[in-house]
This record gives sequence, C-alpha cells and structure tokens, in this order.
Amino acid sequence: MFNVEEQTTRLERFYKQITGTEPKRGGDAPFAQIPPEANPEQYVQENLQRLQSVMESAGLPSVSGVILPTVLPRIAVFEDKDEYRFAVELAGVKKPDLNVQITQGMLRISAIRHWPGTNGEAQQPVYAELGPCRFERVIALPPFVKFDSTDARLENGILTIKCQKDPSAVRRDLKIEVA
Repeated sequence: MFNVEEQTTRLERFYKQITGTEPKRGGDAPFAQIPPEANPEQYVQENLQRLQSVMESAGLPSVSGVILPTVLPRIAVFEDKDEYRFAVELAGVKKPDLNVQITQGMLRISAIRHWPGTNGEAQQPVYAELGPCRFERVIALPPFVKFDSTDARLENGILTIKCQKDPSAVRRDLKIEVA
C-alpha cells in the first residue's frame, strides 16, 4: 500500500540532495495544501507520478517509479611503467547495466544495481541492508593515456579498466566496451 509519510520523507531527502538545504516548513502547514475535496492518497500519488515523469525527462535515475540512491563506488588506481589500472567496486552490477566512457579527460562510470538475488522477479523485501542503487563515479585521468588501447572487464563485482601510457597521446572522448 502507498505510504504518504514514507513518500514525504523521500521527497524531503530528494529536496535536500538537489538544494543542499533542509526543506522549509511553515508551522504545522504541509508543503502544499491538499484540496479538501481530494482523496489525499490519490492526490499525492498523482503528484508523485507527475514528479517522476519530469525527473525521467530530465534524465534522473529511477526504477519502477522509485528514485534510486546514488552511491560513490570505491576505487583503487595503480600505475606501472606501461599502464594505469583502475579497480572499481560495483557489487551486484550486470554488464548491460554498466556504462563506461572517457569524456574531456575524465573517466565516467555509471551503473544500476537492481535488487540482488531476485533475477528480475517482483519480490517484496522483508529485510534489506542493501538494495537497488545507482553507482556514479567520475575520475580525472592521468596525463598521457593512450585511448585506443583501453580495456575493461567486469568480474566478481570489480570493474577493472586498463589504460596504456603514451607520452604523445592527445585527449579525446571515447565509449569503452566492457568485456
């Protein structure tokens, strides 16, 4: 069943993420008055659906009408004489839900993790300390990366990206295919 308090809390968190400030409340008055003739749950549901469609048109992440929390994945960067290697922790992500690009000298990684262990089946969690989320990370690339020789693999929840060094390399944009 639709829970108004839960949705209000989600909207307040979203407002804080967007603005960086706490939502302002005027005394006991709600954010927006619900017309007295309206069914409160239906009114809130319709407005949440309108908000969701606006967010989707703006490219904000969502799955089944739920705004996904964005998680900054942990990384490690290694260097030897010939290459740089990036290891990015993306537990529960599948290759089709992963996007890796180089844009303006930045390595951009984004991925969506769905409910682990459900294999796409609709299930209601009883208890969960982990769940669906959107991973986002942007990393400034070291100078002199040879873009044509970039290799990426996703194995056991770790994305490994190898970039060859080339002192004569010129920065350019690139979409990286993950094997």
